[in-house]
Amino acid sequence: MRARAIFVIFLLSILLAASATLRMLITRDVDGSITLVFPEEQYFLYRIVPLVAALIVGAGLGVSGMGLQVLLRNPLASPWILGLSSGAGLGVMSNLYFDYTYGMSFIGSQSIAAVIGAIVALSLVYVLSRRRGGIDPMTMVLVGVVISVLCGAGIMILQHAVPMGLRGAFTTWLMGSLPEVESWGKLSILGGITLIGIVIIAWWGPTLDAACLSDDEATSVGVDLPGIRRKLFITSSVLAAIGVILAGPIAFVGLIAPHGARLLLSGSHRILTITSALCGALLLICADDIRQLVDLGSGRLPIGIVTSVFGGVVFLVLLLRGRGRI
Repeated sequence: MRARAIFVIFLLSILLAASATLRMLITRDVDGSITLVFPEEQYFLYRIVPLVAALIVGAGLGVSGMGLQVLLRNPLASPWILGLSSGAGLGVMSNLYFDYTYGMSFIGSQSIAAVIGAIVALSLVYVLSRRRGGIDPMTMVLVGVVISVLCGAGIMILQHAVPMGLRGAFTTWLMGSLPEVESWGKLSILGGITLIGIVIIAWWGPTLDAACLSDDEATSVGVDLPGIRRKLFITSSVLAAIGVILAGPIAFVGLIAPHGARLLLSGSHRILTITSALCGALLLICADDIRQLVDLGSGRLPIGIVTSVFGGVVFLVLLLRGRGRI
């Protein structure tokens, strides 16, 4: 099993390097033709920045989704199901609305607004889903769906309240996009936090293995279920929030990556964490490759659309196979 795990991780790393190299080489000429050539120096940053952002966001969302699936004992769990993306979106939309209406942002940057929106949404989910003895997974799923719907309604109200020009900015952010211009300081900080979160969840691997048992069995082997659920909730939420800060609400990566990892390896959660991170990063970079190659005449597709199309199909397959029972 250890040899298989090493082989799978090595294979995913090779595929990740290949897809990243392809992302750097894809060049669309003025006439629309596509060539594979290394970018000139003045365009290098416009390719390396989104590539680094895709690595951070994809790995973080992959591990976040895996953690939430263990937390909720639900194979269809993802950052979306807890209302995190909708909460962050409402924060950004509120900030844009106040900036347009009153000429000043009541929060600050869009990143800060996204974090505050995500924290408020997740805090509501956490508080409302608490029961005596800790978090109840079933209640958390239901509360998360309700909070997500309410935040979505708030976003639509704000979209309706602003002129058409600003609605375009709203829609663009909500579809998800990798930044082409971003400070290396911000990328380093968010990348460092993501790496720490992944390492922490991997360190909890043996505990997560036991937490997947029934409550009585997990408690009998010494697992503090309320404690590990709180830790998973916080760490997974932070990883997902970083993805929202950098790329907006990217759909389905947190759902698909853990399932892809489980198809390749069925071992401990320590190995599964590493594999989920690699699968998430690979998935997002491949989606970015696809959107660079596809031109529908109105520019490149937002990366969130690519992940939504592919993820929606996978979601339906999981439901039809009966693996998504809550």
